Amino acid sequence: MSKYFHIKKIEMVRIEELLPLRITSNTSCVLLRELDFVDLDIQELVGVSIEDSYENNQKVYTTTATFSTKRKEPFSSRGLAFRLTSVNGQRFMIGTQERPFPVIKEKNPFPEKVPDSTLKTVTITWKSTFPMLRIIE
Repeated sequence: MSKYFHIKKIEMVRIEELLPLRITSNTSCVLLRELDFVDLDIQELVGVSIEDSYENNQKVYTTTATFSTKRKEPFSSRGLAFRLTSVNGQRFMIGTQERPFPVIKEKNPFPEKVPDSTLKTVTITWKSTFPMLRIIE
């Protein structure tokens, strides 16, 4: 039986609020108390990929999440982490309270033709010694 890992929801939180996050292994973490995550209004699903490489003889992961949203305002804060929820209810974190923090890149079109999409594309890239972390609940 295959498991579906399609990501249906993404939320953000400021890095300063992540003090109750504890890393329990190289691939998982636990939140010691409930945090106030802000839900991002996305269109369809979030695409996520994780690639690994070696830098200075250390394994480094690059986690990339991409989604589309109607939100036209830019993300003003640089210190953000993201919680993702899959269709089967599993949750994951991109980012921790320590550097390096996720980097947000936005493509915000204002099209010249009516049928062209006005959805903003957001790409979150996190390069760390950890991959996207599964949240143990």
